[in-house]
Amino acid sequence: MAKRVCVVQGEDAAPEVVVPTVQILEGMNLDVEFIWAETGDEAVAKYGTSFPESAKKMIDESDCAITGSTRNLGGVHGYLRWGKKCFANVRPTKYVPGLISPLKNPEGIDFIILRENIEGLYPGWEGDIAQLAPLKLKNDMLGVMLDTTAKGKFAVKVNTEAITRDICRIACELAMQRKARGGPGKVTVSSKYNVLTQSDEMFRRIAEETVRQYPELTFDQLIIDNCAQQLVINPQQFDVLIMGNQHGDILADEASALIGGLGLTPNACLGKEFAYFGSVHGTAPDIAGQNIINPTAMLLAGAMLLEHLGYGKEASGLEAAVYKVYQDGKYLTRDQGGDASTTRFCEAVKANL
Repeated sequence: MAKRVCVVQGEDAAPEVVVPTVQILEGMNLDVEFIWAETGDEAVAKYGTSFPESAKKMIDESDCAITGSTRNLGGVHGYLRWGKKCFANVRPTKYVPGLISPLKNPEGIDFIILRENIEGLYPGWEGDIAQLAPLKLKNDMLGVMLDTTAKGKFAVKVNTEAITRDICRIACELAMQRKARGGPGKVTVSSKYNVLTQSDEMFRRIAEETVRQYPELTFDQLIIDNCAQQLVINPQQFDVLIMGNQHGDILADEASALIGGLGLTPNACLGKEFAYFGSVHGTAPDIAGQNIINPTAMLLAGAMLLEHLGYGKEASGLEAAVYKVYQDGKYLTRDQGGDASTTRFCEAVKANL
């Protein structure tokens, strides 16, 4: 049976990269069916909500999704992420000749930040400090009780052992796949385990325990502060990095800057029963309708989608076709020093296929 992929166009400038990407994927004549969900502004005008029940049903009946950027964490984005329990965010960073990197020597940058995607601080369990009074929280290391009489807000950070073990296994499997293609087979965990001696230390410990189950892999650990520095000083040392939700969010964006910006980096969000793929940049409302947004991230997300569906050869072909545009240097978008439109860039990719 054909694999079914739900398309979420996103908002503002996002459809300008989603639509041509899906058209290119459809043109590859694979056994994949793309179905288009009505969400965002289109759905608001028709149904009075940005995420109608019809879109939810379409997602539930699909094998996976390809999604454009949305304006907030709720609605369709929240459902894909938390509703479908897509706990592993795969954020690759790869330099190829032709990309405009701010680094003097970006050659050899090729790593993945694997970010825990549904726990940590991001579920947004927050409130007034006074609500914590019944808990009588104490820092055992400092011997200090939490002052719940102070006016202010709190946020709860939660990391479960089960999700942490699941994402560490995915990190090891990614490192093994990369090793089979000539990679170093290295997993690096980074967290603030020297200060957060419960939550972040548990994350670090489980990562180390999991990597030990893969004797072909090597293990390293870095405090998150040092990791942020090492990404700039020597990014070529990394293979697969695993981080918690907030740390992975921030440092993956830093990693994008190493090769030229967020317009170049795709991502995949994986769960045990569902996955979705897209760019990591925002909706870019300032350039919506101008046909100048860089489609690279979305096109590479399309390649990640194909690999997920079992079309490894076709995925490699699409990635190569995208990177050849940069190697040729004729049809680059404005953010990469050229003057080509989004449409022209995509036409060049199709020609390279």
